Amino acid sequence: MNTSSPGIARNNGKASRCERHDAFLHPEEQTELAARFPAGHQAQMAFLLAVYTGNTSVVAALLGTGVRAVRRHCRGWPPPPGPRLRRALRRRVLDLVCPRCLSDRAVEEAHQAKREARRAARRIPRDRGGLER
Repeated sequence: MNTSSPGIARNNGKASRCERHDAFLHPEEQTELAARFPAGHQAQMAFLLAVYTGNTSVVAALLGTGVRAVRRHCRGWPPPPGPRLRRALRRRVLDLVCPRCLSDRAVEEAHQAKREARRAARRIPRDRGGLER
């Protein structure tokens, strides 16, 4: 049974579930996730390459494989990616597609920006105080 074909991946309920947020996703978020999740390994690899602007070395580093393997799997050359690479590929695509992961990332980026602003504000008085002595 070929599970990398688009029809099976699209109809399979386990194909596009975020393990961290599966219990918290609303039905409309689940349909959005299913619609945005690329079907098949070749489509997932092409999606990652599109997100990282075609930089195969970045995608290879994220997946823990070689650049040549990324190029081969994106073109659909046999053999299909192994189970470890399929899991890593699915996890990276879900992080970029899951609505809850996206909102969590946006919240974390906002917290990080506030932290950096507070640190910058604390550094300003020290720098000015040292010049007046």
